[in-house]
Amino acid sequence: MEYVRIADTDINHKLLHQQMEQFISDQSLENLSQISLTSIAGDDDWECTVGKLHLLDHPERFYSVINKSLSGTYIHELISRYSKYYRWRLLRLTGRSCYSVHSDRNAGDKFNIRLHIPVITNPDAFLCFYPEKPSAGKDLNIRHEHLIAGNSYEVNTTGLHSAINYGIEDRYHIVGVRYENSNNR
Repeated sequence: MEYVRIADTDINHKLLHQQMEQFISDQSLENLSQISLTSIAGDDDWECTVGKLHLLDHPERFYSVINKSLSGTYIHELISRYSKYYRWRLLRLTGRSCYSVHSDRNAGDKFNIRLHIPVITNPDAFLCFYPEKPSAGKDLNIRHEHLIAGNSYEVNTTGLHSAINYGIEDRYHIVGVRYENSNNR
């Protein structure tokens, strides 16, 4: 897997979308661009895993208990299905915006693998992968990958990457993380 690999093609994105909207409304989380779906104790701490890795209070693997308000939902079922992953979040990328170009922390010789489950997307939303750091006067072939709702994807975010939403509709992905030894590839 260079950047993206389909994990499953049986995600009920309509039910997931419906439950996501209901959950955001019930918990009054409309103004957040990142929502923690797991925490250390499952205590509905909706912001404990948001932001940059180095600012987290604990290592990512500690955020593995599904928040109690998600009990019995399809969101809970999906997180449970992918039990090797932790630090689950719902990420919103607003229309006509992008993330900074960055690499996710590489723990020694390990790959950072993210499981992406698109909830709402549009044809103009992409993950972007950079083969190397750009420099002045140099052309780079940046790989653009569009992730389709209804599938789940394993994404290698160890190298330089970003996400961009050229569309006007917000894009929502549920994302979990795990690390994999580089010699497993």
